[in-house]
Amino acid sequence: MKKLIYPTILFAMLSGCDSKTSVNNRSQVIAKVNGDEITVHQVNAELQRIKMPVSNHEALSRKVLESLIDRQLLVQEAIKLNLDHTPEVVELVEAARAQIYAQAYLARKVSSIPSAKEGEIRQFMLEHPEVFSERKVLSTTDVVFSNDPSKIDYDTLQTTVSNLDELKALLASHQIHFDMLQEQVPSESMPKQALSMLNQIKVGDLLFMHDDNNKVIVRSVNSIIEAPLETNQAMEMAAKIVNERKRQQFINDELKRLKKLARVDRTDGLLKNEPEKQNETSSGAHATHHDGLKGL
Repeated sequence: MKKLIYPTILFAMLSGCDSKTSVNNRSQVIAKVNGDEITVHQVNAELQRIKMPVSNHEALSRKVLESLIDRQLLVQEAIKLNLDHTPEVVELVEAARAQIYAQAYLARKVSSIPSAKEGEIRQFMLEHPEVFSERKVLSTTDVVFSNDPSKIDYDTLQTTVSNLDELKALLASHQIHFDMLQEQVPSESMPKQALSMLNQIKVGDLLFMHDDNNKVIVRSVNSIIEAPLETNQAMEMAAKIVNERKRQQFINDELKRLKKLARVDRTDGLLKNEPEKQNETSSGAHATHHDGLKGL
């Protein structure tokens, strides 16, 4: 498996300093924009947010530096126009400040959570064989089109067609444009509800989905391949999932604790007439198997 290399910057790359001066690198100035300083630390902070394969660290570092210079020029022009004092900008700045504080607090608290032990990880793997020892990869042909009730009823569509050819013919007869894609869908990328019914899916089945962009995705299963993970790979994946669940549980518990200690006065009269939203799947999509399976 190809590794992702997360870009970092060597201080000497842009500053020409040696290892003896590394203690001062966090504040070392590498550019000035009309007197405003840009430091190595700022470039490094931007690079840490870029999570993508990179072959040339130096080129990326210089590109980030140029983007910081461009941004500072725009900041200076905004300040000249007193845009930093307009209500909408002040509101956005305060919202960003609050978000940063909240994230910093949670990051500090979450950092103290112990990592999952080997026993916890192995137990999780035993409880979810469909993702590990019984993992499968579905090869599918996806038909994607906009959900337009004026042309065709989504629920009726699911009960009307039973194979890919019937689906394409029906969409064409209603003059609905669609795109076709070839996909490989591993167990771990499927919504939680789908995993319990994975063994019921057969080659030729249609899996109906819709996403938050009002797009309908119909997956025709071309093949189902048994693809269990190797032990080390499975342990690594399971550890990430278990640790993330522990972090999420901690955050939920911490918010509950803080709410119990706080006095929260709500004045949401304007919201009382809004319909309650149903909980969505973690993937943000819903689906139906044409034989009645739900969740994928």
